Amino acid sequence: MARDPGAIRMKAVILAAGEGARMGPFTASVPKVMIPVGNRPIVEYAIRALVESGVRDILMMIGYRRERIQSYFQDGNNFGARITYIAEAKQLGTAHTVRQAKPSLEGRFLVLNGSSLIDGQFVGDLLDHADAPAVVIKESDRPQEYGVVTLRGKNVVGITERPREVLSNLINTGAYVLDPSIFDFIDRQAEEGHHDLPSVLSEWARSTAITAVESQGTWVDARYPWDLLRLNATALQSLQDVRAGTIEKGVTIHGRVTVGEGCVIRSGAYLQGPLSLGPGCEIGANAVLLPSTSLGKNVRIGPLTTIVNSILMDDANVGPSSVVADSVLGSGVVARAGLLAASGPADVSIEGEYHAVRQIGALIGEDSELGNGVSVDCGTVVNERARASSGARLRGTVPAGAVVL
Repeated sequence: MARDPGAIRMKAVILAAGEGARMGPFTASVPKVMIPVGNRPIVEYAIRALVESGVRDILMMIGYRRERIQSYFQDGNNFGARITYIAEAKQLGTAHTVRQAKPSLEGRFLVLNGSSLIDGQFVGDLLDHADAPAVVIKESDRPQEYGVVTLRGKNVVGITERPREVLSNLINTGAYVLDPSIFDFIDRQAEEGHHDLPSVLSEWARSTAITAVESQGTWVDARYPWDLLRLNATALQSLQDVRAGTIEKGVTIHGRVTVGEGCVIRSGAYLQGPLSLGPGCEIGANAVLLPSTSLGKNVRIGPLTTIVNSILMDDANVGPSSVVADSVLGSGVVARAGLLAASGPADVSIEGEYHAVRQIGALIGEDSELGNGVSVDCGTVVNERARASSGARLRGTVPAGAVVL
């Protein structure tokens, strides 16, 4: 179906109300959708994908830490969108969230999950099937963690959330074309205590043809903190090569690297893209930055320090002679000289459940402070505002505000 992006009048509902508790220490002060990957909040990729595809009227469903979303996007004008905010007092489930948008909707509309990284092709593939209800599906090597979609031909028969027995590797991406008739089914399912869209769609599919759309576009979902590294690497694939700030003599730069305004890169530093450096960063002499790494605003990297495949959020500071690999450091983290956050396989505890992760370094929450010579075992979760004395070894889960001697 040919589309004229300029002619699209559909509204899009972006689900952005939840906290994202499974993100561990990184949602202490921001909602999950505002965690930065590629130096942009995750939900910004959805907004840009919609605008690119001609969908500019956006209803943003907000709740937890909603002011962080509103202050960043405001009315959407700077992003080419028209954003209306609908605040939820209570998050019961995705169907309940969509139900809150009913007074602002007419005709068919899109629903997207604000915590998935998507591109314009993904939205475009959904719009190509916008003349009837539809859901975007993808193949996954982790179907047991998602809603597995059962098909009859090209139509959805049902969606089973986190099934005990996996009969298919086709999963629900949480991207839909819906029409107003779904609200009757949302209300019926709510009476039975079901407030999630997959349950509603499974019931709706008994009487309505729901097309399963297999998109070739980008869709990367963030469920756990280590998923942020996959999102970050994906976001950096479309990175622009920009050189701003001060780059001293003797600096080596290979590949696509964005260097923000006011950055200073000291002599002898080695940068291998894709890399994104936000404004105001300082990279010390002979430091090494390797793919796929994003540094937020005003990040400080000491001399002789190596960072690889990691996210360091705004105002993070890593001292000299440190190694940080496959790690996520929240905003305001300070690690003094000789931090060792090496990478390897680990069983990581999130929300009381252990997850086997193939390759992971440290997950350090905002405003934590680590002394000199601290080592962090693979898969360690350091919650926000923790403190570690010089020479400490961190492992397992360090509670918020804890002091490790």
